[in-house]
Amino acid sequence: MTTVSNLLLFIGLAMLAIAAGLNTYSGYASADPNSTPLFSSLWWTRWFPLYASGAALLLVGVVLRVSGRGR
Repeated sequence: MTTVSNLLLFIGLAMLAIAAGLNTYSGYASADPNSTPLFSSLWWTRWFPLYASGAALLLVGVVLRVSGRGR
């Protein structure tokens, strides 16, 4: 069970890091006046599923880790 919770925590953190990196990149890419916007200005419509699924994986990983220690 510890391996599963570690894997879920790692995947959740990786997803959040990727979403934050892409969100940051989209902010810098749109700052160039000669570039066409690569991403929508409504960041939450594009990135919310990635943030939400990353947070859900983190939550499940933490719950599994805490419940595994209580046994």
